[in-house]
Amino acid sequence: MALLAIPGVGPVVAAGWLVSTAVGAIAGAGAGAATGGVIGSLTSAGVSREHAHVYAEGVRRGGSLVTARVEGHRAAAVEEIMSRHRSVDPDTRGRVYREGGWRAFDEASPPYTAEELERERERTRDLIPIA
Repeated sequence: MALLAIPGVGPVVAAGWLVSTAVGAIAGAGAGAATGGVIGSLTSAGVSREHAHVYAEGVRRGGSLVTARVEGHRAAAVEEIMSRHRSVDPDTRGRVYREGGWRAFDEASPPYTAEELERERERTRDLIPIA
């Protein structure tokens, strides 16, 4: 596990394959590369660029990002476990963000304050998770 300081997001605890890629990006290109490292890591793993931006913005807004790299025969079990714990549909969440004027994750944006985080959590609490 590692603690990363991602511009626009703040401190993030990460582990596994995602952190090794992001830490490599930070070491290679400076602190500003952390976000590119996370977005790049996700897109390299098959996540669409649009969804990667939604996930990064979700973390900035107080959410958690859980990733798992598993063997194919375990994918359904992992998806089922994650769905039991309020998984977020990135298309729905991205639509909600865009309705509020958001276009893409911007590492220059400041992290949310405690009050902004609470308002955001309350606003998105009732969004339908992935079934």
